[in-house]
Amino acid sequence: MAGKMSAPGHGGGKRGRLDVTADPNVIPFIDVMLVLLIIFMIAAPIASVDIDVSLPTSKIIPSKRPPKPTWVSLTDKGAGIAVYVMNDQVAMEGVGDAVYEAVNTNTPSLGGDDFEILDQRIYVRADANTRYKNVMRVMNRLQDRGFTKIALVAEDRRR
Repeated sequence: MAGKMSAPGHGGGKRGRLDVTADPNVIPFIDVMLVLLIIFMIAAPIASVDIDVSLPTSKIIPSKRPPKPTWVSLTDKGAGIAVYVMNDQVAMEGVGDAVYEAVNTNTPSLGGDDFEILDQRIYVRADANTRYKNVMRVMNRLQDRGFTKIALVAEDRRR
């Protein structure tokens, strides 16, 4: 325990005795912590082992990279709707075939497999002033061609 020292005649307790305080003595605690810190600083480099170990090979097939996304964009021009597949403008009636060709050329790993081509996600984005019925027409053309995974893209205005 720690004690208080006071000069005689300054009310330092009964007849020169030291007062007992309940404050913990943290000096030994700090000493122990410093010793532990030094021990861990010495032991940490020893824990890294430079032993060559031959690990078994994995039997898991690595996943393929996702295919390049295919975009269908709609803009409402004064004369009518302009539809773009990737960067090429196409007619409304030819949207499905153009998307099929774009997916087939963007992902040569599919190897022309109809099921895998039609299973790809198609992203549709339109101008804010484009009427919803025109977006639905494009989505219907894609569905008629066999594409069922169609995603609508919106602008994130939170930034």
